[in-house]
Amino acid sequence: MMNGEDYLKSIQAMKNVVYVNGERVEEFWAHPLLKPAFNSLRLTYDLESNPDMHPELHSLLRAESELTGGTVSRFLKIVTSTEDLIGRMTMQRVLMRYTGGCFGGRCIAGAVINPLWSVTYEVDDESNGATDYHERFKTYMKRVHEKGLTVMGNITDAKGNRSLPPHKQADPDMFVRVVEKRKDGIVVNGAKLQQSGAPFAHELIAVPTTALGPKDADYAVAFAIPADTEGVIFVNDSACANAKFAAMDPEDIGNAAFGMHQSAHVILDHVFVPNERVFLCGEWEATRHLVHRFSDYQRLSSSSCRCGYIDLCMGAAEAMADYNGVGKVAHIRDKLVDMSIDAETLYGLVAGSAAMPEITRSGVALPNTFFVNAAKLYMNDAVLKAGHRLAEIGGGILVTRPSHYDFEIPKVGELLTKYHKGREGVKVEDRIKMARLAESLSGLACLTPILSVIAAGPPATQRLNFRLLTNFERNRKAAERLAGTSE
Repeated sequence: MMNGEDYLKSIQAMKNVVYVNGERVEEFWAHPLLKPAFNSLRLTYDLESNPDMHPELHSLLRAESELTGGTVSRFLKIVTSTEDLIGRMTMQRVLMRYTGGCFGGRCIAGAVINPLWSVTYEVDDESNGATDYHERFKTYMKRVHEKGLTVMGNITDAKGNRSLPPHKQADPDMFVRVVEKRKDGIVVNGAKLQQSGAPFAHELIAVPTTALGPKDADYAVAFAIPADTEGVIFVNDSACANAKFAAMDPEDIGNAAFGMHQSAHVILDHVFVPNERVFLCGEWEATRHLVHRFSDYQRLSSSSCRCGYIDLCMGAAEAMADYNGVGKVAHIRDKLVDMSIDAETLYGLVAGSAAMPEITRSGVALPNTFFVNAAKLYMNDAVLKAGHRLAEIGGGILVTRPSHYDFEIPKVGELLTKYHKGREGVKVEDRIKMARLAESLSGLACLTPILSVIAAGPPATQRLNFRLLTNFERNRKAAERLAGTSE
């Protein structure tokens, strides 16, 4: 298996066309806006290859390949059992807790590979030998397993007018489509937007983003291409968070090594795909199962991942409370317990989806649809509540702290150090570092949301006012009068 250095060299040998802020970037893996996400992905290769780094993750990240008989990354495994699904969800949680950042889209590989494996099998089975998509895909995946490649799933089309199907769009390229069929392959055109970690891929697998009808057959296309294929262009996103990584010193960024999600728009400008890399071409009926199965797999991955994220929010909140000297205060312990309840409830829903899978004709195990969709719905609120609770516990320092440069100013730095102390025995530097991480983890990394929680006193002080000012005695007497009880 490749290690992190091997992976870096393999990407350096490719000719991916990547643009960041209007400029083409040759060494994109080292660009400040892409490097944290690249680090996360590179780390998975180191963890897979080196058992000493983190024995639990080393074991979780490795699985047996049913195609080669050797060891393969679990991200690439064909999932055929409850044990495989549980291994995947456990890996995602522990890995997120280790990095605190996105794994460059590697999780999307499994969410595409397994549905495509099952759907190509079914299409071939129903075609009575007219198609050989599954054998093509099996041959392709064997090569991926042998080389340990990073495969990115490309799903989300531009979509144009969301109320119209692909064939009714004013511009037919709003969904990726086949524009030419040749004896040796096809030519595709369109774009896949918001693709996590796409520039860091060896291979791109594109599949439809929605279930299609008979008039959308040109859009019913699934294929794989090397990421540096002629006509493939990556344009990095421009999220507001990018400004922090572009302008600030790493010393002032929480989790600067891994803690930034990266996505890119993948433009496919008349890209040629050889026949052996085409896995669907016109079979619109199959897209309903493909899209549904992809969605459920990705919901399993993202929900498992966010359990690890809530774990980190919980850890940062407890550390901040301790550093501030209020680690044993009852309302803070209650918030930490609530975060734990959310994390374990979410994990339990994902586990339920793994424990009661549907086994397809190809042998692929699909997570239980009801449970995994319930998990995703629960996750949406749980992550937001975790960030809110972290902000409540951490306080205004999450967004109002000085920079590390200010602490270096003669005399002024000494005064800042004096006035940013927490409880005795805690280094000011550690308190500031944890505040930076907490800001990043909270998802509220701008003034207004956090200060809305903290300014004029955190929620606990408002509750205190209700406890002090509410006339509980009056209300009890009124109840006792109605009940006819004696004092």
